[in-house]
Amino acid sequence: MAYNYPKFEKSDFSEEFFGHILPDPYCELKQALNPKVLDWVKQENEFTDRWFDQKELADKMTELKSQKRRPLYTQIGMWNGKLTATKPQDGNFKLVCLDRQMQNEELLFERDTVPNYTASSLRACPSDQKLLMVHGLYDGDPRQNILLIDSEKRTILSTIRDTFGASWSKNRATVYYVDTLSDSQAQTCRSRVCAYDVYTDTLRVLMEDRGNAILGSVNVSSDKKHLMAEMMDDYSHFRYFAIEEESGSICDLSQGKGMQLEYIDTIDDCHYFISKEASTLGELLMVEKGQTLQQAKVVRAEKTEVLDGGFVLNGKLYLTMMDNVSAKIVCVEKDGETEIPLPAKFGTLSLSGRTEDAAYFTFESFAFPPVLLRFDGERMEIAMRSSDESYPDVVVEQLFAPSESDGKMIPYFMVRRKDVKPDGQTPTWIYGYGGYNIPALPWATDKVGGLDIARWAMQGGIYVMATLRGGSEYGTGWHEEGMMFHKKNCYGDFFGVTQKLIADGWTNPKKIVICGCSNGGLLVSTLVTMRPELFGCVIDSVPHTDMIHFTEDARGPMYITEYGNPRESKEMFEYILSYSPYHNVKQTSYPSVYIQTGECDNNVPPYHGKKFAARMQECNRSENPVLLRVLAKGSHDRGSGEAYWQTIAEAQLFVKKALGL
Repeated sequence: MAYNYPKFEKSDFSEEFFGHILPDPYCELKQALNPKVLDWVKQENEFTDRWFDQKELADKMTELKSQKRRPLYTQIGMWNGKLTATKPQDGNFKLVCLDRQMQNEELLFERDTVPNYTASSLRACPSDQKLLMVHGLYDGDPRQNILLIDSEKRTILSTIRDTFGASWSKNRATVYYVDTLSDSQAQTCRSRVCAYDVYTDTLRVLMEDRGNAILGSVNVSSDKKHLMAEMMDDYSHFRYFAIEEESGSICDLSQGKGMQLEYIDTIDDCHYFISKEASTLGELLMVEKGQTLQQAKVVRAEKTEVLDGGFVLNGKLYLTMMDNVSAKIVCVEKDGETEIPLPAKFGTLSLSGRTEDAAYFTFESFAFPPVLLRFDGERMEIAMRSSDESYPDVVVEQLFAPSESDGKMIPYFMVRRKDVKPDGQTPTWIYGYGGYNIPALPWATDKVGGLDIARWAMQGGIYVMATLRGGSEYGTGWHEEGMMFHKKNCYGDFFGVTQKLIADGWTNPKKIVICGCSNGGLLVSTLVTMRPELFGCVIDSVPHTDMIHFTEDARGPMYITEYGNPRESKEMFEYILSYSPYHNVKQTSYPSVYIQTGECDNNVPPYHGKKFAARMQECNRSENPVLLRVLAKGSHDRGSGEAYWQTIAEAQLFVKKALGL
């Protein structure tokens, strides 16, 4: 059937870049508050509402809610002898306290405890337990805001705006944080390290960074003596400054040079870092007090695993790492290292908080529902389960396919029921990301479509996670091969995995759904404009699509470090234009496409999704639908509360209809 989509009046506006005349017929959709745009968005949402059978949608939402797992606590800390934690709930968070056995939960903070504010984590002041620091986001704000609260009086003492993170002093009622001022016109960022004293209401600037860091953070060391300020020049290069808390003296550890480093902690006046400066997989460095990184000693040389983090517990140093795209943790000591056992072979491990005597982790895998682990230095035990289900009939394999870009072998995970055979008809859900030095790791739920992966497999489907270049799964080289002038490697990698699945007889294009969000939204938007015949369905969440104008966005200076600046040179402009989804939509037949964005998105402005949807609806010559869902209060996510359940229910029903399930 032909769809009568809402029409938006096209503009004849065009711009010239390096001799190219570039039309922008839907440029007005960038004006979010323009009455014409608001009316068009309203019509698009109503069109999407009508497309779905509302009873079927309501039933699907009820089904998904009934299947949701118990939420696990994250951001665990201590407060007055109790644990504090963040509890995810329907796309929002609750901040709670509970006893050491994780019982007797008490609510401290939730959505709209402060109007229009979503809290995400809480930290108690170590030296004055009545003081609490709440991290969160006001609706529509581009950066986090921090509320400093008197827990006895239940009053907000102060608000620190526009910062990406903060830390309490371990010795006094002082908050340390970095604020960064971005200038999208000048393409610059300026950062400073600040100290705010709660009781005197005084602010001190400890240092001003002379570099052009896209953001910064500051951590207080476990030995309670040092602040470590981190300035991020791009998504893999950092500069560090060690600041003594008492004297305020500053040591420029990096000597002005951005390096591929990550600070772990400080033990006995020695700073420990993971470095990928001289190794792509990572080595452990130690810098003695007063010395610079040029004088660092290698404590653990590069091996076969990719180092991705570390922590100190009871005076011992632990490293977390990826061993062939799966989690591993070891204790590093002078006489060698000891591996700490984890619950499953393939899995993802993330630090969920620390107290004085324990570290907490979340662990999950494709067929292993998330658990909260407690590690006291001797034992790693399961402290909490999200589900009692197990899936012995689900097989997880790690396989390889040649990239269409250059033939490089690209890993991918394939999840299926044991008895599923390659008959060419299996519904196959493929996820990819490929960017920003961020790994795609085994998870139990596909976050884009809210898909329970083990359940999908038990119903006869195949789930695939492609390990694309641009991520950090195999070190810094893997990231660099998927950024800037190598960005199109990500797309060739994905095509290679898709073609291998088809060639091996598992599926066919009409049975393939691809999904991605943010940079992954750019990925699937690009894939469907390059090879629309290769897919049956696309779930496209909060995507970048206009890669010529993203530099004008509030976070443009940050994204330039990953994609490059199309205004900088003819070569970069032409390269980015060659894959920019909005500019590569043609008059042709496209598969079913569901595009979702949020009006309050502080990472990727919603005009990207709107412009892409308008262009796709105009040009699509097939009978497959192109739907746009704009969440009025949605941010860089799938919404919260009922909006979240509706979004993922729509995505899953859309896939069901597109693949004929």
